[in-house]
Amino acid sequence: MPSYLTHPDITMEIKADLLFLPAIGHFCKAVFSRHPCLQGREDQLAYNLELIVYEACSNVIRHAYKARDDGMLKFKMHFKDTSIVLQVIDFGPGFDPSKIPTPDVTNPKETGMGLYIIRKTVDLLDYGFSKQEGGNVMHMEKQI
Repeated sequence: MPSYLTHPDITMEIKADLLFLPAIGHFCKAVFSRHPCLQGREDQLAYNLELIVYEACSNVIRHAYKARDDGMLKFKMHFKDTSIVLQVIDFGPGFDPSKIPTPDVTNPKETGMGLYIIRKTVDLLDYGFSKQEGGNVMHMEKQI
């Protein structure tokens, strides 16, 4: 396993509650708007990164812990020379992303767009159970 995954630049663990979702978004916006590797590119790239973290965390909060209020999510971020690695980890039952249908973008709905947005924004997306994390990891990479 690459060392950047075991020693990320940022690790955050937070209760999986919609109340805290804006805080995650604001935190990411602050980091992405100031990080040296994004200087001069912070406008659209920083917004896109903030959006995918928000969507991934929102999906965990809304779907990973149905009928439970004790769920946690973990967020990791690592800045590499040529990419940014983002991971959102949950401890719910998991899901198969290939079974999530592509939404009709000509007739968008208020929900159901999160995974589509993530897929269209990142350069690498992987999801699965991690023994090391003891949970499900959505691994996203964006080239910079």
